[in-house]
Amino acid sequence: MKTSRFMIGLAVVAFGMGMTDYATAQANTWHQGTPKVLRRTWFHNGNGDNKAYITYTKHRSSGNMFGYDNASHKYYRLPGYGLKNLKYQALGHHIYRLTGIQYSPKGSTVAFAGQRMTYKIRVTAKHLHFSKGYHDYGRHASFRTTKAPKGLY
Repeated sequence: MKTSRFMIGLAVVAFGMGMTDYATAQANTWHQGTPKVLRRTWFHNGNGDNKAYITYTKHRSSGNMFGYDNASHKYYRLPGYGLKNLKYQALGHHIYRLTGIQYSPKGSTVAFAGQRMTYKIRVTAKHLHFSKGYHDYGRHASFRTTKAPKGLY
């Protein structure tokens, strides 16, 4: 009887240790692309001209500030730059580590173009929070937007 309980206890401990190793292995796995919950355009609704956007697709991010069109009194997206060949690790409940190669918009060069960049991000249904120094982003712009004025680029 005691041997049976000991064996059951040993089996439970071994199973639990195996599940911990599996969870750790899953967290260390890099997945191609971006998490589905991240794929959309997110907006930073800052004060004054401090407004920005970031768009995540399956394999790329693109973002920049908004410009202001005096004629229509609306904001328009400036050409985006970001990361390509994205991949991610799931670190916990809606927390991800993303990495990719930085690229520039056509006709310009941004600092660190061609270099790998890695950062952590937390995603909820309505908010996007970067772990170091970036502003929080939401799903909706609180300001009026328009297409870029003709002839701008």
